[in-house]
Amino acid sequence: MRPILASLSLLALAGAHAFAASAFTALQLLPPDQARSVAVIAGRDGTPEPERWHFLVHDPRAENGLREVVIAAGRKTADRPVSQFAESLTAGDVIAPESMKVDSAQVAQLARDFGLVNKVSVSAMHFELRKSGPEAVPLWTVTCLDAAGVELGKLFVSAARGTVILHPGFTQEPQINPIPIIPRGTPPPVAEDDFGSAATSAKKPTPKKRAATPAATPRPNVFQRMFGGQKR
Repeated sequence: MRPILASLSLLALAGAHAFAASAFTALQLLPPDQARSVAVIAGRDGTPEPERWHFLVHDPRAENGLREVVIAAGRKTADRPVSQFAESLTAGDVIAPESMKVDSAQVAQLARDFGLVNKVSVSAMHFELRKSGPEAVPLWTVTCLDAAGVELGKLFVSAARGTVILHPGFTQEPQINPIPIIPRGTPPPVAEDDFGSAATSAKKPTPKKRAATPAATPRPNVFQRMFGGQKR
């Protein structure tokens, strides 16, 4: 019986990790009004992505101005007026959607790069995205842990630019390639095809109109050829 229970536990754990998504992927599951009012995004024990993402939303109808929505396994699993990540929120805490351009997957890769160059193994990560004030820029804070849960170091990364602001605990810096920033709302490129798609037809040159052929002069009839002039 015990081996069966152990196998079921492993399958359940594997299934939970199979659904683990990045922060911005999970954010798409929020209703539009809540997605526009996010002030804090938090996830714990990511390997690299956490099993659950906590979205703290500013709710002006709540006494503390706060609502926490939890996304796990591709669906909403909690919606409550309290959170362990903040006691209250104001409108100034809300992160502008256009300033969230760097996802958790990108900062997780940065954390692994820092671990590699500092010769330590990053086994898990805590993620948190928030502002420190109304005029402040949103920053990702990534806490890196070893296999025993001991903190190795932290990264503070701009969510708008992808630049590493601070890296306490990591003495060496890796060579960091610029993180690609894709503006929100940019339509994906349309592949050309052979079936007259809009993209294909837009690239085809407009065919030139052929010059009209002048009408042929009518040939004289028999009477005109025999007697000359036109028949009256």
